[in-house]
Amino acid sequence: MERNVSSRTNALVYLLRCMGLIDVLALVAVVAPDSWMAACHEYLGLGPFPASSITAYLARSISMWFALFGLMLWYLSCNVTRHAGAIEFIGWAMIVQGLAMFGVDCSTGMPTWWTLAEGPTCIVLGTTIVSLIRSIVHRDGPVAAG
Repeated sequence: MERNVSSRTNALVYLLRCMGLIDVLALVAVVAPDSWMAACHEYLGLGPFPASSITAYLARSISMWFALFGLMLWYLSCNVTRHAGAIEFIGWAMIVQGLAMFGVDCSTGMPTWWTLAEGPTCIVLGTTIVSLIRSIVHRDGPVAAG
């Protein structure tokens, strides 16, 4: 039984760190030239990048939030037992976010590949996080804050 908990703990740590590292890579967009953002936007099939202050601001500030979230995931992965409540909360929040983003993507006309990748991926990752943390702390209900 202890070996199973250990392997699930390792899986959760690995998942949180991979997600964290990917999110930290968003720092590139914080400092990237506008031409890079425009090229990426067009490469993804989203058409010309809107040239406005608010668009550049949102792209850069959201990228900074992604990076901060990535650092937080890495920090939480350093002691999953101590941070179990926060980790479970993040898992549930990702499930809700995935459902919301699927709706947003559908209503804003995002490309089909984007819509099928973004929301469902958040839901799967969130569900995996909740499942792993619950199996590690051996609780049937939500992890108590404390």
